[in-house]
Amino acid sequence: MRKQRNLTADDYLRLAISTGSPAEAAVLAERGLRHQGDGVGDQAIEPETRLLLLREIYRAHLHARRLRSAHAVARKMVRLGVAQEIAHIDLARACATLGWWHRAAQAYRIAARNAPAARRAMHWASVAVTLHHARQYADALSALERAVRWSLSTRPLHRAYMALVQLDSGRRADEIEHLTEIVSELECARCGEGFGRYVLGLLYAAQGSRTRATKHLKVFVKRNAEDPMRSITLASEIRRARRTMRELRRAGPVAPPSPSSNLPG
Repeated sequence: MRKQRNLTADDYLRLAISTGSPAEAAVLAERGLRHQGDGVGDQAIEPETRLLLLREIYRAHLHARRLRSAHAVARKMVRLGVAQEIAHIDLARACATLGWWHRAAQAYRIAARNAPAARRAMHWASVAVTLHHARQYADALSALERAVRWSLSTRPLHRAYMALVQLDSGRRADEIEHLTEIVSELECARCGEGFGRYVLGLLYAAQGSRTRATKHLKVFVKRNAEDPMRSITLASEIRRARRTMRELRRAGPVAPPSPSSNLPG
């Protein structure tokens, strides 16, 4: 009988990625990380493979809301020194789930520096979101300007988010230039879906358009609140969307609340 080949770290990685259960993926990834080879000539686990195995464990922790454990694994990923864009994105997300906004912003900055041009706008927009939560409005606007410069298809979203940051910094809706045009542009753009629904809902609320605000915020909450991963990474936005809808129901059209209430007390 031919001896069956032992599984390698890469085999365990493929099995982990293909399974539909984050918990099972983590078990397989742990086995892959413990792999020692089955004979002379076996090589150590490649750093890229090690990072991707750790990433499966990270995702399992995040899925189970073990946020500090996810953060600890993300730090191990960063220390490997490979795939720095991926590693720092995951570190940033872990920091953000813990409310560590400035740490998250710094990790997203590093991800942007290590990303190809096509993805830099996305990372600079993420920098802006974390700084917005930290109430660093001027720095958030600066990051959004970078996102606009790098963007090929998401400029309407970044411009609309700039308007939201200005509102939260204390400006009134009628003080923001071209706000109506900014909102209309995002409504017609593909990036008006997803996170764009959240931005549109808050901007409509600020303009006093109760029906449109509620419509967009409802869609945003429905799409994200029941998803195990997005409900964690977008927890602050989901809370704000729900709070804004409650205030709209109680008092009619109102300006959206400041994101400062999302900060951990």
